[in-house]
Amino acid sequence: MLHEIYERITYGERPTSLATLEGMAERTVTVNGFSKAYSMTGWRLGYLAAPEELIDEAGKLHSHSVSCATNFVQHAGCEALSNTESDVEEMVEAFESRRDLLVDLLEEYGIDVRPPEGAFYMMVPVSEDDQQWCEGAIQDAHVATVPGSAFGTPGYARISYANSEERIEEAVDRLASEGYL
Repeated sequence: MLHEIYERITYGERPTSLATLEGMAERTVTVNGFSKAYSMTGWRLGYLAAPEELIDEAGKLHSHSVSCATNFVQHAGCEALSNTESDVEEMVEAFESRRDLLVDLLEEYGIDVRPPEGAFYMMVPVSEDDQQWCEGAIQDAHVATVPGSAFGTPGYARISYANSEERIEEAVDRLASEGYL
């Protein structure tokens, strides 16, 4: 079974990896890592599954750009794979609860968003100039967001809910009080 970077952080049905579909394994590069499901952001531990000739080429590129993951990060990866199943499940439940909270809070301001089926952020409709909206949100409301245009969705802002419910409520209150919602 192939795993992909966000496949552990889903709410409801499990995703289907493209490489598991008939005739696709030899045409697909699947990337995964430890930063999302195991909260090892910044430790840069990951892997890919691909046809052998692409693996060889990726190995050449990799060997000239980085050496290897540090020893403690490799041990952390082993620990994550061996002993954190219940922790990951607990984290996903917390993300789902925070997602639902953010959807409800935005709805109070007349903003209708489709609840994401995975990950820990959502795309929220903002002004046509999403870059300017995000810059204003950080300057005026002190709430960091990412312009949707960076992800091919202009007119939206990506808002993370990987924080406490109290901080999410505070962020929405700040955005509202500064006129961003």
